[in-house]
Amino acid sequence: MNIFKPVAAVVLAMAVAAHADPAPATTPYIDRLVSEALSKHPKIKAARARTEAAFDAIASVRLWQDPELGLGLTAASSRMREDDGDIRLTVDQALPRRGLFRAEQRRMTAEQQRQNADRLVTASELGLAIAQTVIELALADDTLTLQDQEIRWLETITATALERAKNPESTAIEPLRLESELAVRKQKLDAARRQRAQTARTLNLLLLRNPNAAWPALTLAENSKGLNAATLRAEMERNNPRLASLRHQIEAARAGTDEAREKTRPAFSGSIETNAWSGGEVRDAMFMLKWTLPWFNRRAYRADYSRSEHLRRAAENDAAAESRELYQRLTALVTEVENNTRLAETWRSEVLPKTSKTVESFQNAWVSSKATLTEVLESRRALIDAQQEQKRATAAAQAALQSIAAITGRLGNPNREKP
Repeated sequence: MNIFKPVAAVVLAMAVAAHADPAPATTPYIDRLVSEALSKHPKIKAARARTEAAFDAIASVRLWQDPELGLGLTAASSRMREDDGDIRLTVDQALPRRGLFRAEQRRMTAEQQRQNADRLVTASELGLAIAQTVIELALADDTLTLQDQEIRWLETITATALERAKNPESTAIEPLRLESELAVRKQKLDAARRQRAQTARTLNLLLLRNPNAAWPALTLAENSKGLNAATLRAEMERNNPRLASLRHQIEAARAGTDEAREKTRPAFSGSIETNAWSGGEVRDAMFMLKWTLPWFNRRAYRADYSRSEHLRRAAENDAAAESRELYQRLTALVTEVENNTRLAETWRSEVLPKTSKTVESFQNAWVSSKATLTEVLESRRALIDAQQEQKRATAAAQAALQSIAAITGRLGNPNREKP
């Protein structure tokens, strides 16, 4: 009796049924989920509120200070008040310091842009967490499909072994061993299902959905073509939100330096003072120009300027260090994508076909009593392990691709450049 044909038919039917419905975890699919989370996640709302507050701060910078109005009354004899006046009115107005105004506006504008970049950093981190969880869920679904196929294969083999055991010359050892193997596989399948449920719960929490909401079956997408590290580095330098935040921090520090320099210069103000009698006559009026003498506090101004300069240099060095670290991470991810893509292709095109033929040969030999059940089970374990390794390599490549998307500013950025 040749049992391989019915076994192969069962496995083929399961494969068709398992892969007919699952949705591929492609980049557009992940982007839709990321957009859903970004539209309502409290972290994004908080970051957006900080950005709007920083935008309002730009409008709060004043070129003209509030004028000062003074009123004085003289207590004296009627004759003296009539001669000299008894009501004194003064109006003081600080003259605009345009250099200081422009420096403050530049600093506030840079702060607003930095807050906006920090919002994109938050969006990128949230998007990466969602993308990696989706890939983990797709890997879990593909693994469950393989484990389910393995159990159905074992059930078919067990049924065949039970038929063989009816032969008076055979023993019951093979059915017992297969039943034990089947029990272990079912326990592993149950554990994998519980882990899949936990992954789905994590994804629901990231998307602010009901934690127990059901997720449809997913499957890993095919790996993309090769990547160009030089192109990705240029894209990273342009679009990475962390680098953008640091660049705006540098601009804010430069504006702070200019602001500190402007404060070392005298500030001018004008005033008008009038003296009148309460009887209705104006006695005199005086126009005055006043200015500050900043040289008395020059040490404080110098310290303020030095502080701004140190902050500028610190921001520039932080940006340079962050750029190198990101590029180092980017090159490592590109290598990881290439290695796992090639590994997955090797498993798919070379290892799996040969392992499948080995399983077929041992199964046919077992039916003919030319091979042992141990050889059949070991070859089948090698096949399922190879299938799982191929899926893991595919998932690792996809996860690295999503990390590259985050580094290059594509993930969670509505204005991202298309790859």
